[in-house]
Amino acid sequence: YVLGALVLVFYGNDLYWRSKNSNFHYIEESTSNFRTKFWSIWLTLIGLSFVFTTVLILEGIAFQLLYKYPIIEWNVYARTFLFTTFPLILIGGFTLFFQKLIKNKYLALALSGVFVLLMTTSLGKSIVKYPLLKFLHTISFDYSDMNGFGSYENAYIQRLLFGFALVLFLLYFIHQNRKSVAKISFWLVTFCGLVFAFFLGKNIISNYVSKDKNQAEVAQVNYEKQFRNFQNKPQPTIINVTTRVDLFPSRNAYSIKGNYILENKTQEPITKILFNFSDDFEIKKAILNTENGTISITNQYQIIQLKKELIPNQTITFEFELYYHWKPVNGHQSFNAIVENGSFMRISRYYPQIGYDASNEIENENIRKQYQLGKRTEITRLKAPKVLNNNFISLDMTVSTEADQTVIGVGELTKQWKEDSRNVFQYKVDAIPFRFAISSANYVVKKENYKEKNVEVYYHPTHFENVAHLIKNAKITMDYCETNFGNYPFKTIRFAEISGFTQGFNATAYPATIYMSENMSFHCNILADNQQDVINELAGHELAHLWWGNSQIDPDEREGDLMLTETLAMYTELMLLKKMYGMPKAKESVAMHQSIFESEKGFSGDVPLIKVTGDLTHVCYSKGAVAMFKLSELIGEENVNLALKNFLSKHKYPASKPISTDFLEEVYQVAGKKFHRKIAELFEK
Repeated sequence: YVLGALVLVFYGNDLYWRSKNSNFHYIEESTSNFRTKFWSIWLTLIGLSFVFTTVLILEGIAFQLLYKYPIIEWNVYARTFLFTTFPLILIGGFTLFFQKLIKNKYLALALSGVFVLLMTTSLGKSIVKYPLLKFLHTISFDYSDMNGFGSYENAYIQRLLFGFALVLFLLYFIHQNRKSVAKISFWLVTFCGLVFAFFLGKNIISNYVSKDKNQAEVAQVNYEKQFRNFQNKPQPTIINVTTRVDLFPSRNAYSIKGNYILENKTQEPITKILFNFSDDFEIKKAILNTENGTISITNQYQIIQLKKELIPNQTITFEFELYYHWKPVNGHQSFNAIVENGSFMRISRYYPQIGYDASNEIENENIRKQYQLGKRTEITRLKAPKVLNNNFISLDMTVSTEADQTVIGVGELTKQWKEDSRNVFQYKVDAIPFRFAISSANYVVKKENYKEKNVEVYYHPTHFENVAHLIKNAKITMDYCETNFGNYPFKTIRFAEISGFTQGFNATAYPATIYMSENMSFHCNILADNQQDVINELAGHELAHLWWGNSQIDPDEREGDLMLTETLAMYTELMLLKKMYGMPKAKESVAMHQSIFESEKGFSGDVPLIKVTGDLTHVCYSKGAVAMFKLSELIGEENVNLALKNFLSKHKYPASKPISTDFLEEVYQVAGKKFHRKIAELFEK
């Protein structure tokens, strides 16, 4: 696109000045004659723009055929004209405007070039930030089979129309003389053009929220200064969530109604409670129900003073109503992508939270010194005293969506019905961490019953290629994990496809449900690239999380917690790879992870596996995979699995939250003493 724009600038500049010089000897006739040539030059540039885009489309089709994917989606290719050709037409118009405005050929060329670089490149995006001026920026989000370009397409068309209104008015204006300015037609055209541009521009920037880095920084500072004293104060625990979520995918909006039961699980009375609400959510209602009446909450962060203290084991209720609506002009949050089709929301992140949130703290040490914030809250050390596992919840979630869509939640689907042409679904689950999500899409579903478990796959109608393989993999994974680690804790194994508008992961596991991106699982070719089975890597890994994190165990948030989730899931993934494809394929994967770890540790550092933290993903994933594989070779896969089974039976809910050394103790018990030094090297060094 940028290359095409620069070609138009140079070619347009050359055409303009050659045409102007050829008409220079005319007197009265030259004006009208050149004006005609002026518009014919723009027409030439328009034709060149269409040729440029057509070449791009043919190139795309050639690559499709080369990679043996002959399904040509002409409606998608046609949008290339919208996103590439029409902006190039605008660039041609602005180029000719600069040539007409500036009397020096080379100065006009230079100004046109700078204009194109500012208005079309990523460098320009960091300078030209106001949305009304972004009419030459191409669309900022990739295409999704499930959702197309979503709301971004309409917003882009509006910006494009504003650009055309602007360039046509400028070209009209510079061709006027004193006589034409005095005519009523000039003022009528000017008035109509300005009114059209005004209302179009007003619609484009409606609800625009400027992203001010300094303002966000100050907000973080204020939060820490005002509320950090709550870090060690007793706060109630959420033990039950009953909620109703109404999704409006076509409007990119949803509402939440919820009710918490809060219990004082500490040994001290509670007199003050800190409530936190997420950014960009409108608080419709928030009421704390106490023995002495109700207390309303209206602010994003607010301390509530109780009239009567909440004694240990006492409960109170909190009810709330929130509303969320995003606009393309502001962009969407990746993990809160309520889109036309294929929505996914890690929605528990956006429910009200209780107590001080250390994740709001500023990480940069220089900024912390500037604001005199002191040291940042440190992660809990591995050897700190263990804590009770007392923050699991019971969840009763009812979700409605539009008539052509299905909602996928967590836990078991207990009921579904119709309400005024809307589809409604009720999901329930007990004893899970405060972590839940939902998706909504126009799904096709394939179901099978396997050993009294329901295996369900919800997918986009055209993404059927890997569904059978996914179900096969789920059966193999369940058999392996149940045989070696313990029973699967739910009645359903559910996979749901989500649109590419959610980014940041390829798949993620929740109780009974695994959400998988369309880009890396359902529509991928697992026979390409050395036949790398990403279904095994994603589905096997994520289904393993139903044993290692997210449901049965919830490791204490401290050093080493990711070893008990991601590292153990990586081990399960490797054992499944070995089972399905043999030892050579497993060793090939181990060698790849060894290479990833070696290349990353020089940049990001290294720690013992039992002390790994969330910022060192190459340690918990790649180093962890290598260490667990070497452990299986050292003491045998059967002994590793026995240690894992013993660890899970002793430390799953409602036992105390496990830590990394709990697993290591089980390994030492099943391994002979002659292996202890080598085991320590793998995990403790």
